[in-house]
Amino acid sequence: MLKKKFLLFTLLLASVLFSYLISSGKELKKISLEEVLSIGRLDDDALFQWAGIVTDSQGNIYVTDSMDYSIKKFDSRGKLVKKEGRKGQGPGEFMAPRFLDCTEKFLYASDQYIPGVQVFDKELNFKRRISIKKPISDLKILSDFRIAVASLFKDKIASIFIYTAEGELIKKFRYSEEKMPLMMELVSFDFDEDGNLYIAYTFQDRIEKFNKDEKKLWSNKLLKVKIVKRKKISSYVVPTEVVYKDVALDSSGNLFILGGHLSKNRSRDVYVISPEGKHLTTFTLPDSSHCIYIDKKNFLYSRANEGVTLKKFKMHYFYE
Repeated sequence: MLKKKFLLFTLLLASVLFSYLISSGKELKKISLEEVLSIGRLDDDALFQWAGIVTDSQGNIYVTDSMDYSIKKFDSRGKLVKKEGRKGQGPGEFMAPRFLDCTEKFLYASDQYIPGVQVFDKELNFKRRISIKKPISDLKILSDFRIAVASLFKDKIASIFIYTAEGELIKKFRYSEEKMPLMMELVSFDFDEDGNLYIAYTFQDRIEKFNKDEKKLWSNKLLKVKIVKRKKISSYVVPTEVVYKDVALDSSGNLFILGGHLSKNRSRDVYVISPEGKHLTTFTLPDSSHCIYIDKKNFLYSRANEGVTLKKFKMHYFYE
């Protein structure tokens, strides 16, 4: 038995070293997608309109279903394990569940219409609510003690807000000192393991990286768009074209950005940028999506059938 385990470990180590040697010193030139899992069809009720997704270290898949007012847990094969939640504003209830993230112990879920973040264990049992008054436009759980959110409302300084598990604001990670028109400061964001912040503006052609001391390391304009269309609604002038929809990081620190209305393939083009800010390649999703998610094993998840279907892809990397 020990010999078999040692052999498996040796083969795994050899595979990792081989992959490293193949890619070492070479530049990523292409990524292709291989579909390995599909959850939800038009003729079943597995999903109605999924919004947020996260996976854990055991390969379980968790999604928020905005039309079913719930969180759903699927195993690594796509089988529904458990569903919790209903319409309402009480503990474990939702009006429009959105963003989802997790740690080894807990799940964290936001709601479009209910302030704060609800905390669940991995069996979807409600544990508590974290009081955050600002509406949440993006969410990243840094640990069970630190929560990062982007806000829908304009602040004097455009920032990512870092809260404690008790909802106490402990830091504003500033990403701009500019005064921007309404909604133009909105971003999708992610942090890497070194505390570097990556952001992509929702209504601007700007992708940027900051170190943990808030120093801007680089800025990139992929689409060369100077101005997006804006429209007056009541007394407000708001942008009407989404430039970038979402961001995600792979295990090598490459940044993946889902393009929006101005991309060649609307809501399907994914741009890949190196940790140093260089555009490496672009690939296209089979279906339009509102977000992308990359797990620890570099599987990519995206949307199909307007949220009825969740797709999982193995990413194949090609270097030159």
